[in-house]
Amino acid sequence: MFAEVLLVRAAKDIDRAFHYSISKELEDQLKIGHQVVVPFGRRKEVGYVVGFVDQAEVPRVKDILKLNRSEPLFSEQQVALAKWLARHYCSFFVSALNLVIAPGTGKKERIRIGKVREQRAESRKQSQETALEPTQEQAVAINAIKAAVNEGVAQTFLLFGVTGSGKTEVYMQAIETVLAKGKSSIVLVPEISLTPQLVQRFSARFGDSIAALHSHLTIKERKEAWQRISSGEAKIILGARSAVFAPAPEIGLIVLDEEFENSYKQDQSPRYHAREVATFLAKQHQAVLVLGSATPSIETYYRAEQGEYAKLVLSKRIDDRPLPPVEIVDLRQAGGRVLSSALRQALVETVAKGQQAILFLNRRGYFTFAMCRACGQSVECPNCAIALTYHSSEQKLVCNRCGHSQLPPSSCPRCNSSSLVYLGTGTQRIEKEVADILPQARLLRFDRDSVAQRGSHERIFATFAAGKADVLIGTQMVAKGLDVANVTLVGVVSADTALQLPDFRSAEHTFQLLAQVAGRAGRHHLPGRVIIQSYTPEHYAIQAAVKHDYLGFYLQEIESRRDLNYPPFSSLISLMIASKDHGLAEKAAAGIGQALKQRLPEGILGPALAFIPRLRGETRFQVLLKGREPEVLRQALKDVLGSIERPSGLRLTIDVDPQGLI
Repeated sequence: MFAEVLLVRAAKDIDRAFHYSISKELEDQLKIGHQVVVPFGRRKEVGYVVGFVDQAEVPRVKDILKLNRSEPLFSEQQVALAKWLARHYCSFFVSALNLVIAPGTGKKERIRIGKVREQRAESRKQSQETALEPTQEQAVAINAIKAAVNEGVAQTFLLFGVTGSGKTEVYMQAIETVLAKGKSSIVLVPEISLTPQLVQRFSARFGDSIAALHSHLTIKERKEAWQRISSGEAKIILGARSAVFAPAPEIGLIVLDEEFENSYKQDQSPRYHAREVATFLAKQHQAVLVLGSATPSIETYYRAEQGEYAKLVLSKRIDDRPLPPVEIVDLRQAGGRVLSSALRQALVETVAKGQQAILFLNRRGYFTFAMCRACGQSVECPNCAIALTYHSSEQKLVCNRCGHSQLPPSSCPRCNSSSLVYLGTGTQRIEKEVADILPQARLLRFDRDSVAQRGSHERIFATFAAGKADVLIGTQMVAKGLDVANVTLVGVVSADTALQLPDFRSAEHTFQLLAQVAGRAGRHHLPGRVIIQSYTPEHYAIQAAVKHDYLGFYLQEIESRRDLNYPPFSSLISLMIASKDHGLAEKAAAGIGQALKQRLPEGILGPALAFIPRLRGETRFQVLLKGREPEVLRQALKDVLGSIERPSGLRLTIDVDPQGLI
């Protein structure tokens, strides 16, 4: 018998395991998952045992030199998962395998898991939660999920529930059934740092059974938590997308809360989507998968409509609380103000009552960009073909892609005119305008610039939840996980940002964001109100959000997808070809595009300059593969890339099932 060993440090373009013989000393010790030292050429390398074969592929096989660690780092099931990841997302096998290996084993950290003992203790001081009496709709959903768990079958449910309908309680009662069977549950949320209330609720209900993921832990704490999960001591894993790789030995339930969120898509190779990984795991473990959302992705809802998923509906908020009424303000008639008269008045009234408001903007910074009135040119990043953003606190222009910063120029870099003006709207500017309207109000800003410091997410949330601030001004993060009883007003400063992007998902993203942020108002005893400001109030995504009408939006959007042959009616693979040498990138893109079109006469779009044609000093060309058979697309791409010579300085990025085309 021979061992299949995957090298930790693979040679360029080599994505395979090598065969090694097993010495008598190691015969009874060696297992899949062991880290070993092997001879490779004239040097020694560290590798992972990923399998065994009866016959080696070469006549002269070298011995494994020694075990590098006494205990296996992963299981045979996890090897199968890594192989699927590498194949499905066109990545290196070792990159996929690194996702399932415990922290602190010599690789870059990708998952951080830690105990929440202090938080659990504090939660128990406040209250010991018990299961709540479910509503009729909740009871139907709970019973359906429990039945599937008890049958031990792989089944996927879409829990389609309006905001505030009690989806979390459904999750927790399903988990109780899984615990009774001695199995583990994985609960994924879009961003763990933005959902402290969820951690508290789970800790209060389940106590020491929980391992929660966050980013402020030592390697020692992460290793300890990994052991707790692997040994079965911690049977509930709560975290963001990487928690799907936690080493739970027997999985009975996987939950993706707000399954539509883009944060479930990894932006580095392997560019996996946690929903697809969870689907694979559910089948592998014969587990139940629950996808929960008030605004499910178009693909998920379509699969439910086709019967691939079972649909469970929570159509009402708890205690029949009404969804907040939504008012549209047409910014074309608002006199050029950032905050319309209606929104200003609503803010004054809300604060006067001692209630709280959220203002949402899909931007950051103070003024968005600097532009020359003479030639119309914006001040761009020298490395990236995008406008620099002005940050008033630093009085600098900053690139939000590569981090380049500079002082604002006194004249236009293009025509030397002194007619530079600052245009656009950001959270800092809105903060100033609200302060002018309500000088006594306590304001909080919640965007990526204000939460850069460790623990700032939790501090800002705790301050607002405790009623120590009147108005919270933020970007997309305020649409996620905030459940504050005293919030009665939500204002969307500009609803149109995403609609202007050349992406087939732009309408979907706009509707989801508006519906989610609107759902932050009136969640408890006080009635809520929502004001949406828009330059395109007639757009169907905005009209559907006003009516809280997911089905109406879905029916219109699905027809557009069908007409244009976009997902769920096709699969997509995006290939980005980049180089600091413009000519090299252009020539390589043309050659790859031509080769792909010879393999697939239909469904190859491009090559064309990317939407952001230059990023971090590289020129970027994009090729899009579109077709009904994803395996055909993957194989064509693999064959073409395997047949061409890749010169140094050329970078290829493959994104299977991209969540955006920009």
